[in-house]
Amino acid sequence: MLKSLSRLALTGAAFMTLAPAHAGAIDPKAAQAAFAERQMFCDRDDGKLWGKQICGPLFFVDPDTRDIVANRNTPDGALTKDGGVFTGKLDRSVLISSTTTEWKGVRWSMILWPLPDDAAMRKTELVHEAWHVIQESLGFPTRSPVEAALGTPFGRTTMRMEWRALAAALNAPDATARKAAVRDALIFRAWRRAKVKDAAEDENELLLNEGLAEYTGRRLTGQSDADVARALGGMEDNNAYARLFAFVSGPAYGFLLDDFSKDWRRQVNAQSDLGDMLARAADVSLPADVEVAAQKEGTRYDLAGVQKDEANRAHAHDEKAKAYTAALVSGPVLHLPGHHMNTEFNPSLLFPLPPYGTVYPTLHAVGEWGTLTVTDGALLDDDFTVVTVAAPKNAQTLSGKGWTLELKPGWSLAPDTKPGDFTVTKTN
Repeated sequence: MLKSLSRLALTGAAFMTLAPAHAGAIDPKAAQAAFAERQMFCDRDDGKLWGKQICGPLFFVDPDTRDIVANRNTPDGALTKDGGVFTGKLDRSVLISSTTTEWKGVRWSMILWPLPDDAAMRKTELVHEAWHVIQESLGFPTRSPVEAALGTPFGRTTMRMEWRALAAALNAPDATARKAAVRDALIFRAWRRAKVKDAAEDENELLLNEGLAEYTGRRLTGQSDADVARALGGMEDNNAYARLFAFVSGPAYGFLLDDFSKDWRRQVNAQSDLGDMLARAADVSLPADVEVAAQKEGTRYDLAGVQKDEANRAHAHDEKAKAYTAALVSGPVLHLPGHHMNTEFNPSLLFPLPPYGTVYPTLHAVGEWGTLTVTDGALLDDDFTVVTVAAPKNAQTLSGKGWTLELKPGWSLAPDTKPGDFTVTKTN
């Protein structure tokens, strides 16, 4: 499951990609079969799920060669027809990832080749990325905040409790048991949101972006409640919940909403809260003191065991946080402007470092100043305004511990206010 999630895009200000180790050439016949497979799901849906057709322009890209195979040509005829597909090269200006991209006047789904071997993963990814192309037309902006609290023991514990209750609801033998488990999930969720500032807003934005995309992928490809429940359990051991949680929580809330309210998709909008919608649809109310209720209901989901496990994780986390703080906050650093920047990264590796931002262990960033490639940690503030890496030896050196930089003409490194620090600035 996590292999599939790691390929999926987190669209908005930043994008991610995990290129396969040996991508290989794209087989046009295999690509055409994948196009047909996706189209079958869309034809079967016939626009019923979201009120419009999901499938649109799509191309697969080999990240090593930038070769592409598309299901249609560009408006300027830049691709070559090869049987039932179109082949060509992707411009160097386009960052490669599984995401949505604007290229040659067309809004495309771009998906890394090769596709996953697992059939369910492949099908889900094909439809997931198709939904991202139409999401803004449905009123859902591409937002991708980092929920830093999900890197803490409390945040992780309450999320795991929520997932366990959601899985119980999805696997419930009858409506009464399902409703009770939904209530439990919402209690754990409310406990976290009562203690963590901005948790509700950040979580909702990701659920309405990646969560609905993944829900659509799973629903249109015929997956079951049990499939979604298994994904929830499979996510627990992951080290990075801050973004990836939406890939399992979104389908869980969506499938449960389908069980309780067949028309919820006509009501959901960019301001919606899927949990609140589920509470109304299932006709459940929460107790006044959600913390007490969570402690009580948690005994049935092994709250004590999860808390112990997360305490052990926290020790290792704290040691890593100290190392990142020394390297990227208190030590000499290089600052780069984060405005108007596109990035590729692996969301399963993200390391929240409050209050400073989030550490991206690997990162490829393209900004107005040039290109930054990071293999050993970069710090991005929560507003994506500043990127920080360990300082170089001097202003003439465009590399440092775990990073290299290619500057465009007119940009250079200059000393910053703190001794030993540098910043990338525009040359007068």
